[in-house]
Amino acid sequence: MLLLGTLGALVALSSPVVAIPTSKASIVQKISNAPQGWTKHDAKVDKTSSMMESFAYQVVANCSQIATPGNELYGKHLSKEEADKFLAPKPESVQAVQEWLKGAGLGDRAEVDGSGDNILVRASVADVEKLLHAEYDPFVAQDSGEVIMRTLQYSLPDNLKQHIDVVQPTTYFGVKSTRLTQISLRNNETPSNQTSCERSNPSCLSDLYSYGSAKAYSNGRMGIAGFIGQFASKSDLATFMSKEATQNNTDQSFSCVSVNDGGCPEDNPGVEANLDTQYARAITEKIPNVFYSTGGSPPTNGSVPDNEPYLDFLNYLLGLSDEDLPNTISISYGDVEYTVPNDYATKCCDLFAKLGARGVSVLISSGDSGVGNSCPGGKFETAFPAACPWVTTVGGTDGTGPEKAWSGSGSGFSEIFAQPSYQSDTVNKWLENDLTHQGQNPYFNSSGRAYPDVSALATKYPIVVNGATNGVMGTSASAPVFASIIQLINSDRLSNGKTPLGFLNPWLYSSAASALTDITDGSNRGCGNIGGQGFQAVQGWDPVTGLALHDEPKKSFTTRLRMNVTYSTTTAALHAGVELEMFLDGGGSGFWTTGFSIYDL
Repeated sequence: MLLLGTLGALVALSSPVVAIPTSKASIVQKISNAPQGWTKHDAKVDKTSSMMESFAYQVVANCSQIATPGNELYGKHLSKEEADKFLAPKPESVQAVQEWLKGAGLGDRAEVDGSGDNILVRASVADVEKLLHAEYDPFVAQDSGEVIMRTLQYSLPDNLKQHIDVVQPTTYFGVKSTRLTQISLRNNETPSNQTSCERSNPSCLSDLYSYGSAKAYSNGRMGIAGFIGQFASKSDLATFMSKEATQNNTDQSFSCVSVNDGGCPEDNPGVEANLDTQYARAITEKIPNVFYSTGGSPPTNGSVPDNEPYLDFLNYLLGLSDEDLPNTISISYGDVEYTVPNDYATKCCDLFAKLGARGVSVLISSGDSGVGNSCPGGKFETAFPAACPWVTTVGGTDGTGPEKAWSGSGSGFSEIFAQPSYQSDTVNKWLENDLTHQGQNPYFNSSGRAYPDVSALATKYPIVVNGATNGVMGTSASAPVFASIIQLINSDRLSNGKTPLGFLNPWLYSSAASALTDITDGSNRGCGNIGGQGFQAVQGWDPVTGLALHDEPKKSFTTRLRMNVTYSTTTAALHAGVELEMFLDGGGSGFWTTGFSIYDL
């Protein structure tokens, strides 16, 4: 995807036709080898190349102001019309790239979408190789046999670099496989009406977090993301609700939307998709739930996806009307950050910021491998998009008496994104007292975006798949639970004539911090040849549980969050070492299911 940038356009707006002079081409993106698990394959494969837009840094600054309590713009989210106008690529950028494609003989193969943001180019391997000065090869995933076309480097004309941010598919390898551990399913589970947390069922969660009933709310919309062939079953949901529902909402279901031919079959339910939809439905009651089934992950049999899943999903959401846009999105999928090209990660993160500007709260699971699986080069493995500064990342806890850090809770410091100002004071306090790593060492980038932001219970979740009840654990459970509670707050605000929360983090790190109970016990595990070097849960924020989530006796979590609104001053941190400082009004901001293990209850 060629991503048109809106910054620094050099072509005069008054020119009716932009002539693109001959320009030297230089390398834009280069990787030395395919990511671990991929090898070259000699199959003949067709491919598709597509391109899309980006937006100016002023938009990112605006997103931060809208999300910061105390700022005069707080809560004044952009409508679709305002966002399309304010965030659109400059006309000269679109025209420059179209002229370039025309000069390469590909002008008649380029399609611009209705918003003007996206340009899709369909071309042969030879044509794209010539256009990008690249060499494409088929690569096969060693564990699954999936075949995709990718290149290890590509180039662009120097005079187009100010117009183009990202080209995909190029060096991003995307999904290898789901990371699920299957067990035999059991059909003899009996319905549970227990309220203890021996199992993390809806009754337990309601008692633990005191979020109360949402049966009075039917406004707003809860969104659940589905990728890589994970499909949700309405019949399994009905079985789950008949056993586990606690709020008289046993007749509630969800709607499924197919994005990029993702499909909505009922006969092939996935553990991840069922987990997400079952707990979102149980917590949000009558609030509409939408499962977005997005295609585009690398398929088998040698074919190649038209689009990368995240960009396709995010642009679909941003194309929705204000009435159809969800208030909250739960995402339980991710990549190891070092396998994701910086420009691609930055583009996706910018689109998450754009969703925040439109009033959407995005919550993403932090992963289930502690600080990483193999930790090549002796460095912790961070996850994307968990490390994006424009999403709220949810880690995991274990136990209820009291909760402690779950050993699998994903955590880390981004190597791509600079530490945003909304968390800098909090994270720096942790760094100053980090006895394990002395605040800095070769294992992690102490100046990077740190995660998780919050956490919730991650273990002993009963779910229903193909009619059988079995148990799962992981931050794939924590994320939809926390997201669903946020949707309760969003629906409450909408019912009272207020705007939804939108991007949460400036609020969470300031106004809402006192509504979150600190988790101070436990740790997550190390990895590879640095197995003893994980993170410890300590007083205050830490890179295992973040700000955590727990309840104070006799006080509703949602009520406490609504009550804790104060003013703060913030700066808006941009990606990878670029920071724009603002002085605000106010007093005083390989793609996999992040997964789970499955076990017998």
